[in-house]
Amino acid sequence: MNNKYSNLLTRVCLLVALTFSYSCDSILDINEDPFAAGDDQIAEQPGLLMTTIMTRVSSDRVIETNLFNRWAQHYVGAGAGLLSSADNYSIPSFPQTNTWSTYYVSALKNASRGELLANQVGEVNTASQFKIMQAFAFYHLTLMFEDVPFTEALNTDILFPNGDSQEEILKGIVDMLDDAVNDFDLGDPAKVGGEDLLFQGDLNRWIKFANSLKIKALILIAAKDEEYAKPKLETAFRQEHVENLADEVVLNYYDDLNNANQFYKLHFQFAGGQSLFFYASTPFIDLLRGTNDPRLDIFYDRPEGVVDAVPHRGVDPGASSSFTSTSALSLNFITATTPDFWVTAAELKFMRAEAILRGWIPGTTSDANDYYREGIVLNIIHLNSLASVQDNGRGITQFEYDTYNGALPDLQTLSPSNALKAVHHQGYVETFHRGMDAWTYVRRTNYPENPPLPVDAVLSEHIARLPYAPSEISANPNIPEQKPLDSPMWFMTSN
Repeated sequence: MNNKYSNLLTRVCLLVALTFSYSCDSILDINEDPFAAGDDQIAEQPGLLMTTIMTRVSSDRVIETNLFNRWAQHYVGAGAGLLSSADNYSIPSFPQTNTWSTYYVSALKNASRGELLANQVGEVNTASQFKIMQAFAFYHLTLMFEDVPFTEALNTDILFPNGDSQEEILKGIVDMLDDAVNDFDLGDPAKVGGEDLLFQGDLNRWIKFANSLKIKALILIAAKDEEYAKPKLETAFRQEHVENLADEVVLNYYDDLNNANQFYKLHFQFAGGQSLFFYASTPFIDLLRGTNDPRLDIFYDRPEGVVDAVPHRGVDPGASSSFTSTSALSLNFITATTPDFWVTAAELKFMRAEAILRGWIPGTTSDANDYYREGIVLNIIHLNSLASVQDNGRGITQFEYDTYNGALPDLQTLSPSNALKAVHHQGYVETFHRGMDAWTYVRRTNYPENPPLPVDAVLSEHIARLPYAPSEISANPNIPEQKPLDSPMWFMTSN
């Protein structure tokens, strides 16, 4: 391997080890009494807890579990060692340990504490905001670990909470979100405002967030329990949810290094801001090239000195290679201000099109085709709106869009299975660089079909789950038994 890359990779492996272990020094059990420390200011202003929840969750999404993008085969880790071993499903202990701590210990503990304190001081809106964050944390936990403590997780009288099934958790999340929305009092001024990094206290946007998250949970349930999910999905799509770019749920980052995107900090500190650690995945390159997708030039940067007329080149997942002639993860996504998108408008359009095609909600194939095309337009505008895309002149032009759009199928001319496949294709592309959504989409839809196993994969099938944190296994004798990492989760098994 080129010495420049070898030296950089040695240094970045150190950084990753440090990054993935920084929050492991104080793993506390969620079921400890949240009032034990007692804080008079937080008791009077429970909203102060919200910033901590949001920043820790977002940090985990953009750096700790960025490897989910690689399991979705959107891009691969560079060379050999820690950066690429996760592509082969050799999971270091750090991600699941830190991630478990972020969601189960920190986010849930602070969100449940915030809800209880808010109810004590009569702030119903503040309590609902914290309840939605609890649902968001549980949503992530079950999609990473499957069966986790849910019904007993926040009960401080239970020292060793039992785990619940994924079906119970997902349905419980739906109920939790309904309760939160129903409890909002839009006429009451008390709420989390200045500490609300997502919406700055806009309760209508909180309601859209809750309903959108509910739709995402119901889509996961529907393939397993249509009787439960269908009426709820029909109602949810009629309720206010994220339908346009202005309503997207996004946590923004800023130019100063203290408040910059942590994925950028990795590259800033150990690669001078260059993209040297993550490269294009051959299966994803081939998929997009096969449809002449203009988004390729937003997702990847060609090697320095290569003209735009030269096709992008990828690497097989899990392969250890020199990357001097390989397209790199674009600097459009490695900037200080790259946002963390929690819910996008396009993903809800594709889910709605899919729900119609699968008979989960009323509608015609013509309706599904409309939502399918709306989703594509929204995703392209979404990408073009990124500041780095604008600054680099990499946005998709009207001509490029018209050419691409003209080659897309009308779903009404396709067989039902091919129409669904066309929607899944766009839904998969739309999740690019949103690790949790990308990996979940692949597991839920089985799209792309028959993706190659990574080179030298340590599992016989594609990875389906994270292992439980060792700290939780040792601390809680009632944690569910660990299933094989390639064993399908409950929401996957009907595909």
